[in-house]
Amino acid sequence: MDTIKFQNFRQQLPILIQTCQEISEVFGFTLSEALILFHYFKWNDYALNEVLASQEDYDQILIKSGAKSATQYNLEKTCPICYCNQSEISLSCGHSACKSCFELYLREKLKMSSFINCFFLGCTLKIPYSFFEEHKDYQQSYLLRLSKDYRTTVKCCNNQECEFYVQSYVDNIVECLCGTVFCVKCEQGDHRLLNCQQCVEWVKLYEGSNNILDFINHGKFCPKCNQFIEKDLGCNHMTCRKPLGCGFEFCWICMDTWSSHSKETGGYYKCNKYNEQQIEEKNKLKADKSNEKRLIFYAIRYAGHEKGQQIALKKKRRFLDLVSKIQLVDSYKILLRDSYNYIIQARISLKWTYVYAFFQKKQMPIFEFGQADFERYCEILHDLLENEIYKKLKSKQPIEQYHQKLLNNYNLAKQFQTRFLSEFKNPK
Repeated sequence: MDTIKFQNFRQQLPILIQTCQEISEVFGFTLSEALILFHYFKWNDYALNEVLASQEDYDQILIKSGAKSATQYNLEKTCPICYCNQSEISLSCGHSACKSCFELYLREKLKMSSFINCFFLGCTLKIPYSFFEEHKDYQQSYLLRLSKDYRTTVKCCNNQECEFYVQSYVDNIVECLCGTVFCVKCEQGDHRLLNCQQCVEWVKLYEGSNNILDFINHGKFCPKCNQFIEKDLGCNHMTCRKPLGCGFEFCWICMDTWSSHSKETGGYYKCNKYNEQQIEEKNKLKADKSNEKRLIFYAIRYAGHEKGQQIALKKKRRFLDLVSKIQLVDSYKILLRDSYNYIIQARISLKWTYVYAFFQKKQMPIFEFGQADFERYCEILHDLLENEIYKKLKSKQPIEQYHQKLLNNYNLAKQFQTRFLSEFKNPK
């Protein structure tokens, strides 16, 4: 990956606020109203000034932009989301909600925009800047999202919590200062062995196969007792939980016993190597054409890592919250954060290696061997974080004993990934 330059989104915030303050002073708006109006006019202060200068009554434009509510609703004590009688968060339109529902609503909406409509269905009022000044718990997330929205033409890092954007680059695949590797062209993540067009072709194939999606979306059956199982952990080490299950431990990817997945048995090499019989027998899928069988094989492994990535992403906040509440040296807390972030990135990278293998149209023993090792190092690290450290954190048990083990596995996984992908990106 070539040298690139980054800028911090937050550096743009003072410029934005100053512009809105100038609009406020000229036309008599509050800062919140000016900010919503500025956004409504797509950050074009010249167009906004032209419209405002030609009007005497600003009410209609404030209502149209969402800076003002068209109706003043009666204050209700009942939360419109969960219908409990403990509404704690109120907006100027008169609507209110309980804190837990509002936090969930806000957290999801801030992933997409800082200009968020009131949580009441049909209300067009935008939650104002002043609200976030009063409610400090949400302020930092809001300001970061606001800064990103202001810089609409730049390439954002794929990490929603990252504060940087790409100012200049040469190669489409870049590594952000936060450690996230992504493509600035198609935003599909770390697909450095593929071009963007291949990613588009793959998504069409993958999403166009009902056979694959139906199977993936409905979970799998235990290969020993046939109990239906849905994946709720990020790593692929699965257990058919008792009392309904039989306790059998297996691999979510190939459905074989987990005891066969070790360096000594070559389990990961067998797991990632294309095998038609394995598709039909282990995953209970039937396909008439050989090409469809290949697609199913690689799609299942792609989906397995995508599922692991999504689950880890959902658990990340809870994991880091638990880490922040215990007494640990700063270097260990940073390691825990970086390791968890890396697992999410490694899953993205791994899923695209299976797409690369699919497009090669032939067996590649050397590639499959390296891919199997990359997968094994990733699984070991993810298993350590999720099945050992995370469980200790939840039960408030000490985790100091894992420091060196985590450091070793984290470094090993990262180093091997770099060597493996570099070798096949730039073959000798």
